[in-house]
Amino acid sequence: MNTGDDFRPDPVDGLAKRIAYLINGYNLKNLTQAENRELDDWVTANMKNQQLFEELTDPANLKKWVDIMEKLDPDAALKRVKNRIYSKPKSVIKWGSWTYWTAAAVLIGVIFLGSHLYNKKPTLPNQQIAAVHDLAPGGKHAVLTLGNGTTILLDTLKTGKIKVSDNMELTKDSTDLSYSKTDKAGKSELVYNILRTPAGGEYQVVLSDGTKVWLNASSSLRYPESFSDSIRKVEMTGEGYFEVAKDAAQPFIILTGENEVRVLGTHFNVNSYADNKETVVTLVEGAVRLNHTKTLKPGDEGTIDQTGKIRVGTADLETALAWKDRQFIFKMMPLSDVMKQVANWYDARIIYQDNITEHFNARIPRDVPVSKLLHLLEATGQVHFKIEDRTITVMK
Repeated sequence: MNTGDDFRPDPVDGLAKRIAYLINGYNLKNLTQAENRELDDWVTANMKNQQLFEELTDPANLKKWVDIMEKLDPDAALKRVKNRIYSKPKSVIKWGSWTYWTAAAVLIGVIFLGSHLYNKKPTLPNQQIAAVHDLAPGGKHAVLTLGNGTTILLDTLKTGKIKVSDNMELTKDSTDLSYSKTDKAGKSELVYNILRTPAGGEYQVVLSDGTKVWLNASSSLRYPESFSDSIRKVEMTGEGYFEVAKDAAQPFIILTGENEVRVLGTHFNVNSYADNKETVVTLVEGAVRLNHTKTLKPGDEGTIDQTGKIRVGTADLETALAWKDRQFIFKMMPLSDVMKQVANWYDARIIYQDNITEHFNARIPRDVPVSKLLHLLEATGQVHFKIEDRTITVMK
């Protein structure tokens, strides 16, 4: 342990200083392209790094820290933090695994490295994303259309049971809708309901056979209140994740435009947004058959293009199911694809002022305001954003 004035070299201390320097450079907007890439690699390494980056580049925090800096002795403050660091047991710290005390070193570095080590006083960045111009994340929003044409705004529907027909009742709780037969249920004609989510909405429904469906934003599911004895068939647009109740006597069929996904009992994701110009089926468990020709096994991803041609490859399950797990996960994703997800979840209009060809990596929860997500993308130094009302402008 070293508690004197001379601090011994340490890889953790050096790493903290390096990241502090990069974040300080980001705030001052004077990083080179290589330094921007280095910072981006660190930010996207894990969620803790992203959270720390957001905290250390938040304009409100910067102003607070600058005010504190003007009242403190930088040498004394830096010494106190280093003393606390070296009073802890040493351990191997990898690039992405940051402890609280290492984060403290970065914090001190951001405040003091600019003035003490690099002779630059931190100044507030000219943020493109202002707090007053922000978009809230999506949530549980959907409209249900019953067989008789009645529409129900589910946001305003109280929890509990409602009778939707002589044979079926609907229960709403805090997380989903579920269908169940009434005590007097008998044979009846197929009566279809439609569940629609708007941009910025998502919902979960449990169908009468016990199949669970999660609908992503800007999606719809048309399904019978009660299935026939021979087949279970639904129609979907947009994106949905299915956990199909097993019933060998009743195949489960999903129609997405001209395409058909047939299953007996399995877990899988279907992405069939119209602007994607293809349907992507990602299989988690079980088996599905695409358009009567290709059968997927767990871990497969089947892509059906507009001509009906099917390609089968290995799925990135984490990325494909990120929306269901309430995350954004971008892995070397083109900005256009990133912004499609942003537009869908935040109900935003996207305008491109410049052509951005770079690919992006990020991992962030879906329950944050859009400024948080865009802030991470800006850390690459390759793109900037401006938010006005519900319009996001993309710039270099």
